[in-house]
Amino acid sequence: MKTKFALSVLCALSVAYGAADKAELQKTLQANSVQGNIISSSDLGSGLSMVVIDVNNQQVPFLATNDGKFIFQPDVLLIQDKAVQTKIKGFYKDVYEKEKAKINIKLQEVFKKQSANVFHFKSQKNGAKTIYIVSDANCPYCQKEFANLNKRLEDANVELLVVGFLGEDSMLKAANALKNKSGNQAKDIAMLAKLYEPKSKATSMDTKLAQELTQAVADTGVRSVPYIIED
Repeated sequence: MKTKFALSVLCALSVAYGAADKAELQKTLQANSVQGNIISSSDLGSGLSMVVIDVNNQQVPFLATNDGKFIFQPDVLLIQDKAVQTKIKGFYKDVYEKEKAKINIKLQEVFKKQSANVFHFKSQKNGAKTIYIVSDANCPYCQKEFANLNKRLEDANVELLVVGFLGEDSMLKAANALKNKSGNQAKDIAMLAKLYEPKSKATSMDTKLAQELTQAVADTGVRSVPYIIED
């Protein structure tokens, strides 16, 4: 069974009376061929618990029934009790922020190790902060973010990694970006602008380096783009 986990974060939760049984939760994971470990379980009331599960070294938040037989991540959750609703929102927010902090540390190490493959765009402002961006040229939100690059550069340096998350053409565009990277800011921005055009297609070429770079980013836990770190 393929299970899609939404990315999130760990908060230290004490096990409250009535919280979902960890042994039963573990059985539910095993019954669905999910490799994960129950980190914590905290009672919400109304027969539900907030559960944090470690999946592939990432802490992921779920809701579960207190008998441990149902584990889920609701896309839409309608709750009468506003206090419970607030508690759930806080739970997801806390877990997400802590997991994102872990990913950020790993990702910044990738930016350092892959410096030769990073586009380094400098702001004209002295002492400007640095923004780190992971981007896919075929991602509509990444295209909007790239269109905002010059605005970003007014008061920040931008470190950009182009990856191929969204299929073969994305990987080819990442490979083209790496091959044509000149180190000249104006030329590189103009070159990338062509790759980021919505209907553009990349030239066929070897994608080995682009694949390695994309995998290095994925190994940090980044699962969506644009992924942005602002110092």
